[in-house]
Amino acid sequence: MADTATHLNASSLPEYFRTLIREALDHQKRKHPISAPEAVEYYLVNLLHGCLSTEAVYRTPTEGFKEEPLALIFLQASQARTETRVQLLRRLGDFALFISGFFPASLTRHLVDVDYYIQMGETAYGSLSQILAQRVALREIFTELASRFIVYVDILSEVSEKSRVQNHTNLLRLYEQWLKTGSERTAKLLSEAGILPVKIPRSSN
Repeated sequence: MADTATHLNASSLPEYFRTLIREALDHQKRKHPISAPEAVEYYLVNLLHGCLSTEAVYRTPTEGFKEEPLALIFLQASQARTETRVQLLRRLGDFALFISGFFPASLTRHLVDVDYYIQMGETAYGSLSQILAQRVALREIFTELASRFIVYVDILSEVSEKSRVQNHTNLLRLYEQWLKTGSERTAKLLSEAGILPVKIPRSSN
């Protein structure tokens, strides 16, 4: 994983991620009326720890990042019993959130884009909140993640930059991402690069 994290002991990774997530949350609060529940913060820490501390799960020596087709996971979930459906939807939501936040550039060679991952992630977490309606703690976590998915993508993107996981993003690609998502954080990155993002009105024809 990132050079910064390679100097950390495995036992210190959760605290390392918690610090970065809290810093990103504090930064986001300046732009959004967001007050992430502690359970969501804990969920994000576990997500990053599970993804990034087990690099072999997500990377191969020759192919780089190993992605799973979201449509396939969703299809499997729709045909599964409740317990398996919950597991698959969570896997889908987590994967979509992680890719969108940490490796959006990995989607440049694919037929689908980051907006598709965002849509699928929102759908997966929203479905989980309904399935787990009787389990209040989990319902609140997945409802929060579904309703503010783009905000949490921004939070993970900020964590990614601070942990030096991402490479420099092509400005055109960054602008395309802003056009699709409307992310305030992406707009700020463009502004810092000297580009004022302006959406072109669609023709009424």
